[in-house]
Formats: sequence, C-alpha cells, structure tokens
Amino acid sequence: MTTLTPAATELTALLAHRRSPALGAFLPAGFPNWTAGIETLRAFTRHGADFLEIGVPTPTPTLDGPDITQAYTHALSQGAGMAHVLSTVRLAASSTGVPVIVMSYWAPVREFGATRFAQDLARAGAAGAMIPDLPLPEAAEWISAAHHAGLHTPQFVPRSVTDTQLDDRATAASGWLYAPAVSAPTGYRGDLDLCAFRAFTAQLRTRSPLPVVGGVGISTPRLASQVAPFVDAVVIGSPLIRPLLDRSAGGLEGALEQIRSFAHALHTPAPQHADPA
Repeated sequence: MTTLTPAATELTALLAHRRSPALGAFLPAGFPNWTAGIETLRAFTRHGADFLEIGVPTPTPTLDGPDITQAYTHALSQGAGMAHVLSTVRLAASSTGVPVIVMSYWAPVREFGATRFAQDLARAGAAGAMIPDLPLPEAAEWISAAHHAGLHTPQFVPRSVTDTQLDDRATAASGWLYAPAVSAPTGYRGDLDLCAFRAFTAQLRTRSPLPVVGGVGISTPRLASQVAPFVDAVVIGSPLIRPLLDRSAGGLEGALEQIRSFAHALHTPAPQHADPA
C-alpha cells in the first residue's frame, strides 16, 4: 500500500488500543434526501457516533433487510447516484471531523470503475470502502486501486466462511475485519448466540492483527453492551433508519436517541458472562 490518506490514518488511530469500542453510524447517501442526509450525518457525530459509514444506494441490496432496502429505494427514487455519494462523503468528512467509510455492493463499483471509484473517494476525503459482496477472484483491481489511492479496504467476513476464504479475506483487508453477529440480513432483531460470536471474533483475531468491527444483528443497546468485550467497534444502521422511515417512531430525534443509547452502552459493557436472553 502507498501512504495512507489522512482520513485512513485517522481511522487506524481511532480503532487502535481502545478501552471501549467505537460506534459507527450507517446511512445511505441521499436519504432521507440529500440535504437532510447531510444534516443527519452531522447530528449523528454530535450525539455519539465516532465514525460514519455511508451507503451507496442500489436496487439489489442482497445482504440487507427491509429497513435499509426501503431507504435505498427512497434514495434512488430521488435520483441518488454516485455523484450524491461522493458529495455526501466530501461534506460529511469536511464538516464532522470523523472518519468516513463507504459501504457499497460490487455492482455499482464495477459499473463506475474500480480505479475511478478509489481515486474519487480519496479526493472526497473517505477513509476507505467496504464491499461486502466483493468476489475475491475479481477483487485484485479494486484492492490495488484502493491501496494506490491510500484507502483502507475493510473486508466483510460471512459467518459461513471457510478457513481458506478467511485467509483470503484477511490478506485483502486493511482497516478492519467486519464480523456480522448473525447469519441473517441487516435488521435482524432476535437474540444473539454470544458464545458463538465470541468464538467467531476470536477466530478472526488469530488470522489478522486488524481491528474487528461488529454489526448485523446488534439491534439494541443491550446487545451492543454484551458484544462490546469482543470487538473494537460496532456499526449500527437499521436502528437508525427505522425512525427516519416512520416519523411515528420518532423521526430524527428517535434516531439520535438510538445513537446516544448505543454510545452509552458501548462505554459501559456488560460482563462477558451476561445472559443473552
């Protein structure tokens, strides 16, 4: 990798040697609309988010549940595209002072051009991009382009990963390894098998020195507190998007209350033997 961009360096520093996990907040670019989306991201950082994850809207979010899918659909209906993503990254990064990571499926990146995507993200001030459905046999162009641009390439590690696949993802990763708490689409609101999740994160740490970031299924502050001993950060998305989709659930203030509650939970983690029920 060439020299990291200042944003990527900042992300590395944020996740290094933490006493409690960092909190990441996810929002699709262009949702609820372009202007409101920027203000929402800024508000997230004022109320406890340590970094931001901005989603690239797509009509086929195969790993996402109904909440994020609906948010993507809403953004696309208003014309959100890669230009909106790059503008959102630029404004969020420049006005919040926290690291910004982009989350995109592979199809939009392939269509836009992997090298162009990496260069434009670096210019916009992103710290990197995670592509959860990145087909590793086709990954070389993206990984090379991102590294030459000084960006991190966090890797999503499915719970069903084989040892060989895990080694491949660990090799391709920089910034972090992403550990879903469940093998389910985003928005899952059931209980977690904490013993299994602890074992999974421990397995990731045997393969890579990178930070481990948890998400998918960490649906409440209570669950965030319970997984806190196993991870270096937690990213939440659906708990923030639900109130923004349904004003009766609180709108922006409801989303900010979620941010505050999750941030508090991560700073006061439950004992590792906590009952997951």
